[in-house]
Amino acid sequence: MINHLTILLIGFSVFALVILLGAYWFFLPDMRKSLPGKLACSALIVCLILLQLAHYHHFAFNTDLLSYRVYGVLLMFAPPTFYFFTRVVILPDPDYPWWHLLHLIPLGISFLVPLTHLPLFAFSIGSLYVGWSVAKVLQLRGQHARFKFELFFFAMFALMAVMALTLGLVLPVLPHAIYYLLYTNAISVAVLLITAALIFFPHLLGDIRDLTEAAYSNTKLANVDIALKRDALDHAMRSEHLYQNEELNLSTLAEVVDLTPHQLSELINTEFNVGFSKFVREHRVRAAKTLLSTDTTSSILAISMMTGFRTQSSFYSAFKELTGMSPGAYRKHYSNQT
Repeated sequence: MINHLTILLIGFSVFALVILLGAYWFFLPDMRKSLPGKLACSALIVCLILLQLAHYHHFAFNTDLLSYRVYGVLLMFAPPTFYFFTRVVILPDPDYPWWHLLHLIPLGISFLVPLTHLPLFAFSIGSLYVGWSVAKVLQLRGQHARFKFELFFFAMFALMAVMALTLGLVLPVLPHAIYYLLYTNAISVAVLLITAALIFFPHLLGDIRDLTEAAYSNTKLANVDIALKRDALDHAMRSEHLYQNEELNLSTLAEVVDLTPHQLSELINTEFNVGFSKFVREHRVRAAKTLLSTDTTSSILAISMMTGFRTQSSFYSAFKELTGMSPGAYRKHYSNQT
């Protein structure tokens, strides 16, 4: 029974990973999409897909994967791809100088390490990268109170990585069947968490981007009239209703208020104590609240479109995040009040 459920989860994770890869390349506008970032994301996802397909082979045909070096090489390939992609997520302007190729040295060594030691070697290297990513998250100075959910998201994956390291450490005394079961389902649960997060919190990636940019950027506002630009920004959003444009992004709004994107991002973070994505959501939800209480003929879907939300699901998510209730519940509550 457990094996059959695991096979179903393998199928889900492989399918979801393919969808996530396509979404990252062609959609998800809130992610930083440099060519190195795309390659890093692709390498990590392909590695996870190959691992899950190998695990399927074990459960379907009782293959002892730990007896094959190619499986060990796959295990060793995961840590550097995790590192390269994590840089894209955590750092605001990641670069990849040539010496980053040194991170691939363990992959080359994996062809020489004794096969019995290879999994422990791979999981140990992976733990070092997890430690690096946790340290970087902890450096997000002054942002923890504003981005509790996003930091929880990081913490969950750090915990799962620590569990993977523990799995590698106990592997010498752990039955192989138990190892395959635990590691396969750990990958599946991680993919499930990512998929659920992007479905229920579609603004998550934008908030993570804002979080890292606010934490690591140096001031760009030394010679800027803060009060004047704040008034210009307020006019653009409240009077010109730029939030209604579902294509509104940092660069577009920065051009309107005559700032660079980095300057606008810092201005919003310092003056409004939120990131750009949440700043726009707040204006959209404020406008939606007005329409829900005054326009009784328009549907909730129509109101979501009038206030700049791409989809009804993102509207529901943002509205509940900022008001604590759904749009329908808010309209009903307001009508009962009047």
